[in-house]
Amino acid sequence: MFQDCHTEIFQGTWRQYVWVDKKSVIPYPDELDYEKFASSAVNPLTVLCMEHSAKKNNHKAIIHSAACSSLGKMLVKHCKKIGLTLINIVRREEQVKILTELGAEHVLDSTSETFAKDLAELAEQHEASGFFDAVAGDLTGQVLEAMPDKSTAYVYGGLSGKAPSLSILGHIFGQKTISYLWISTYLKEVTEEERNQFFGAIIQDLSTGGKVFGTSVYKTFPLSEFSEALEAGNKNATDGKVLFKPQE
Repeated sequence: MFQDCHTEIFQGTWRQYVWVDKKSVIPYPDELDYEKFASSAVNPLTVLCMEHSAKKNNHKAIIHSAACSSLGKMLVKHCKKIGLTLINIVRREEQVKILTELGAEHVLDSTSETFAKDLAELAEQHEASGFFDAVAGDLTGQVLEAMPDKSTAYVYGGLSGKAPSLSILGHIFGQKTISYLWISTYLKEVTEEERNQFFGAIIQDLSTGGKVFGTSVYKTFPLSEFSEALEAGNKNATDGKVLFKPQE
């Protein structure tokens, strides 16, 4: 991210200047709600990179794991807005209800006995050839197995703590592949005009209510309560983000 660094002495005081790559900077308006924009850099940009990747690679429909996360909820709303078919994978029955109430049309519980069958039917019906995977491990291969030939899993997280899997038969004879998605590199590969479109879409949405990219905040903490904030974040991840307010 940092391109260069310069240190000098000015009136007896050390000053350090850091030059930042403009591709890593989002120009926000002066008037903004910091709580709304606090989670604007990673999740919304990842959603827009997923959309861009899906279009670039001609995926008629996509699949998403860990779909009840804050990012997953944004993706549900964004895909509904742009008309991209999305198959959501969660791991608890109550999460199916949460996403369905949010407007998701296809939500599957990976712990269900009929998960593999249901996934295969939906993937075939909608020609879902792109899988954005936050879990990795065995789930990567399980989902790819249910997808059409020439499908790709874009792994962008590793919640399972394991390397993503893929059967050799699926790789050779099904021409299925595992790739990656990471916004730091992805944003450097798109054009400046496309990056500006990403940033503009996020700012526009958050400045007018955040119907798509707004993030629910579960609770805010001062820095002095770091341990309590960490515990709250781990226990209540589905309910929203935990934010620090250093000024408090």
